[in-house]
Amino acid sequence: MQEEYEKAGKIASKVRKEAAKKITAGMKVIDFIDWIESEITSQGVGLSFPCNISINQIAAHYTSPPNDDTIFCYGDIVKIDLGAEVNGYISDTAVTVVVEGDNVEPVDEQGNPLKMPGRLDDGNPVVTDEDIELRQNLVEASSSALENVLSIVKDGVTLNEIGKTVQDTINSYGFTPIVSLAGHSLEQNNLHAGISIPNYPDASTYTLKEGDHVAIEPFASSGAGITSDIPEYYIYSFMNNKPVRNPQAKILLKNISKNNRYFPFAQRHVKTSMDNNHFMRALRPLIMNGSIYPHAVLKDKADGMVAQTEHTVIVEKEGCEVTTL
Repeated sequence: MQEEYEKAGKIASKVRKEAAKKITAGMKVIDFIDWIESEITSQGVGLSFPCNISINQIAAHYTSPPNDDTIFCYGDIVKIDLGAEVNGYISDTAVTVVVEGDNVEPVDEQGNPLKMPGRLDDGNPVVTDEDIELRQNLVEASSSALENVLSIVKDGVTLNEIGKTVQDTINSYGFTPIVSLAGHSLEQNNLHAGISIPNYPDASTYTLKEGDHVAIEPFASSGAGITSDIPEYYIYSFMNNKPVRNPQAKILLKNISKNNRYFPFAQRHVKTSMDNNHFMRALRPLIMNGSIYPHAVLKDKADGMVAQTEHTVIVEKEGCEVTTL
């Protein structure tokens, strides 16, 4: 078990570092995600969830749908959240990057505006030097919060102490932690195993124990510090094999139950000959009956910019082992 966690962490760490160097303005998000996921799976391991690429005000749960035209622009603050699994043992890690490079026109070859569901603007936003400085400070606030938490994690530390450390650190930079997002415990084949690691002091007296595996992920916001849903869904989780009448939905559920049972998935991960329209029509009744859970894209409620930094750790008696360094 320990070796599997460490292997998953090492692979995710390597890909995260390479991805942070690779991202550039003008690049398509879907191409970037495809590269990240192929780099992970080429090592003979699985994905613990679809690679999340959340831009600017979007905090979490964005991954490219089929034929995504979303492009990165200069000055974007981009959360790169990825993970690997080895025999079901999980790594989960994230870094935030402020995008450099030259913008491209957000139009297709015919001059039509690109369809970019991963952006809350129309592309090529005007970004000032002050904007860049704020976003870089956000990245530092989030990463410093994680460093400070890692320095106190050990057997017996309370969740309240962790949350207070995150909040105090992010507040010291003039920003707000996102209180509606949290880290989480990890178990084999279970990405969110029951324990939530808060980003604010929640008065919890629950203590981490030696041997616990947890993902710690401070989110820093220049806005409200709380998220709201965008009515878009690109990541799903299998929940139950519930009866359904639609023949295509039955086939799709059987497929997902067999191949995507344990970890969140995107449409591109489902092995099916269905085109996009047929896939969505088959998926809808599965969502309605509770067989499949859709994860809404989340944004800062006040449209503030958001940064995220994350590591997976194994709690030890007098500290912790970070598997995703």
